[in-house]
Amino acid sequence: QDEETQHSLECIQANQIFPRKQLIREDENLQVPFIELHGESTEYVGRAEDAIIALSNYRLHIKFKESVVNVPLQLIESVECRDIFQLHLTCKDCKVLRCQFSTFEQCQDWLKRLNNAIRPPSKIEDLFSFAYHAWCMEVYASEKEQHGDLCRPGEHVTSRFKNEVERMGFDMNNAWRISNINEKYKLCGSYPQEIIVPAWITDKELESVASFRSWKRIPAVVYRHQSNGAVISRCGQPEVSWWGWRNADDEHLVQSVAKACASDSRSNSNKLMNGNCSRDFSNGGDLSDVEFDSSISNASGAESLAIQPQKLLILDARSYAAAVANRAKGGGCECPVSSLFLTISLHYPNCEVVFMGMANIHSIRKSFQSLRLLCTQMPDPGNWLSALESTKWLQHLSVLLKSALLVVHAVDRDQRPVLVHCSDGWDRTPQIVALAKLLLDPYYRTTEGFQVLVETEWLDFGHKFADRCGHGENSDDLNERCPVFLQWLDCVHQLQRQFPCSFEFNEAFLVKLVQHTYSCLFGTFLCNNAKERGEKHTQERTCSVWSLLRAANKAFKNLLYSSQSESVLYPVCHVRNLMLWSAVYLPCSSPSTPADDTCAPYPVPGSSPEDQPLGRLPKTRSFDNLTTACDSSVPTTNRRSSDPSLNEKWQEHRRSLELSSLGSAGDDPFDGDSLSKQGRAPVGAELSVAAGVAEGQMENILQEATKDDVGLEEHLRGSLETAGKGDDEIALDKEKRTENLRG
Repeated sequence: QDEETQHSLECIQANQIFPRKQLIREDENLQVPFIELHGESTEYVGRAEDAIIALSNYRLHIKFKESVVNVPLQLIESVECRDIFQLHLTCKDCKVLRCQFSTFEQCQDWLKRLNNAIRPPSKIEDLFSFAYHAWCMEVYASEKEQHGDLCRPGEHVTSRFKNEVERMGFDMNNAWRISNINEKYKLCGSYPQEIIVPAWITDKELESVASFRSWKRIPAVVYRHQSNGAVISRCGQPEVSWWGWRNADDEHLVQSVAKACASDSRSNSNKLMNGNCSRDFSNGGDLSDVEFDSSISNASGAESLAIQPQKLLILDARSYAAAVANRAKGGGCECPVSSLFLTISLHYPNCEVVFMGMANIHSIRKSFQSLRLLCTQMPDPGNWLSALESTKWLQHLSVLLKSALLVVHAVDRDQRPVLVHCSDGWDRTPQIVALAKLLLDPYYRTTEGFQVLVETEWLDFGHKFADRCGHGENSDDLNERCPVFLQWLDCVHQLQRQFPCSFEFNEAFLVKLVQHTYSCLFGTFLCNNAKERGEKHTQERTCSVWSLLRAANKAFKNLLYSSQSESVLYPVCHVRNLMLWSAVYLPCSSPSTPADDTCAPYPVPGSSPEDQPLGRLPKTRSFDNLTTACDSSVPTTNRRSSDPSLNEKWQEHRRSLELSSLGSAGDDPFDGDSLSKQGRAPVGAELSVAAGVAEGQMENILQEATKDDVGLEEHLRGSLETAGKGDDEIALDKEKRTENLRG
């Protein structure tokens, strides 16, 4: 470069792009009461009634006398003034916070500040995740490459499509192909750039299908059962409208999915016969013994079994009434109006349509608001269970679990392909598909696999996180907001409860994921689809949430996890088997996470991992050596006052044993021979106490047994004299029982 060009280059620093704001203190003696993150600047610090309140460009911090609250600003849904002096903050994760002020003017000032702070951004760079990443990269400039790697998700996430195609074993030679028709998102802005379709379907046909499906969301295959070849595909609703439009290419594509499954299954059968199949039959999820033997011994039999395509199941997440009502808006379903009581699609041969009756986002939002109102009532209502039932939250979870279980039954047991859709295919569809994949495949129940699942089904296929969470550019429309992803995570938590050994990650992992879905500390859940994230370069300009929720983070490890647990999960979906997720919905009940987690939305500044959670009693310590634990010289501050005190009994045994051991003249109480004569273990005073207690307990047991034997002997003598039994037999019985007790 010439000298003029070099002088024209200028290095822009993070503090120029995201400058720190000047701190305003209501009291000159007040200091910032928390440790700021990189790029975080505190704007206001003041006093509330019995609390210190601070506001930064990332969080609201309230330090009460006995507790501390940190809430990311984007997690706050609304702020209002109640009872003149009280601020009432409603959070998107169901929490509600209250803060009391001394004067009405002060309450109004903080109300205005918070309303300005939680307003949806006018441009996406106003979100804190961009400032956080920029300042991190500048602070760690000398380790820029290393820090950049830490901010990025792992290779299993960045190369997920290629890895998944190989892992699931798609037959890319005969049955399936990867289409690049959506390269640079030119076909559908809410779909990934690469999709899997039947091998003989051309891109021209896909363009025709896109014109018939809602938002051009064509049927795309997202999962293949590694044992039987059945697949799960997803799409948007067909645009049938009141005129009953049809599309021959769409009908051909849907039928081709079932035929490709049959072809894929046949090719796998041939691999079995040639000894080249790498499938694992150890978990019992594969072919039955009869089918397995016939596939090896009789090639023509296996081919005839697989060549006939199974009937494809079209699972419509809506009710039939909702599907028909969508025809007025240009939508619809695959079966005609006349087939109200039929599940066979007349226009799609060899297909069966099932309507699940899942509620739309407006009903889910209303249910969640009722749940939030219930969980934050003070005091708790006396009719808690009936009030919880009236929110219908658990009923919605039950329907979602049943829908996913129906897909699992079809794919795993019936070996049938499934096509899932709702109206647009980005709310209820990812809920069902992602939950079904979680039940079918143990890989998705690992930490890395779960990350791939979220990235694929929720991010790649365009769930509208910005609109549903309310942190998108100018996303003021409250009708677009709905906790769809939170509802799905709640279902994952229900599965964790029913199958505690099947998940590599624990509940704290899910709670953190809920919080950071809304916090905007990370850029993973920004924007509405992958196209927007690419245009805003969020992957290069923000950190990934998986850098916190990584597999190596021991705080999120499930200690009960076993990789040998069930291959396919079949949960119980009844409402009576579901429970409220108290760690998320109820206040002060989140599972503990590491205090040194600088990315946690609710950290306690200055706390250490040994600090007990506020408002909780310490757990009872489990002592390995009770004699040492009950010694008066050993402090027992970690034991509750309600725990039974054994000190008096142990000290009495100690004194009695010491007196008895000192009673013999010339005997050393710690002499090995003396101890062995007394039948005690030859180790010190503490073990002599333990041995003496054990011996004393055994003597008491034998004495009681002897008393029982004497009474039993008299009873038996009276009853057995008539039967002709002698005293020798009774004595023998007594001797045997005494020997058994001593043994």
